[in-house]
Amino acid sequence: MIRHTMRALCAATLVIAPIALTATPAHAVSCTVNGRPVSGGTVQGTDSADYIQCGAVALNEHVNGLGGADYIVINGVVSGTVDGGAGGDYITAGAGTSATGSILGNIGNDFLRVGPNAGTVDGGAGSDFCRVSSGNPPTPPCEF
Repeated sequence: MIRHTMRALCAATLVIAPIALTATPAHAVSCTVNGRPVSGGTVQGTDSADYIQCGAVALNEHVNGLGGADYIVINGVVSGTVDGGAGGDYITAGAGTSATGSILGNIGNDFLRVGPNAGTVDGGAGSDFCRVSSGNPPTPPCEF
């Protein structure tokens, strides 16, 4: 009897484990927005000022501050897109970007600070200050 129960438990484990592994979305950037954990293919702030902190932003993932003067901190490589949205935003990505990554200030007077850059850093419309530690320079007219 014990042997049959053990076989049933082992069989159930083999069936349930793959289901649990496939429940995570293929693209899910993990961030905190104003102190709340948020994840998904696109993470958005609000129309007001936000504090957004994320790990890496993979290809096809997006972080969008929307409106307001947003403070966005990326603590990993950016292969996707980080967009401050409208408003004077502060965006920092110390780990830099990959060849396909984009860090965009958008409309407003923005401050963008990026580590090694192999992607695109663009302040957008407004009087922007952009700093990259090495690699591709920011898109003009961004002051640096």
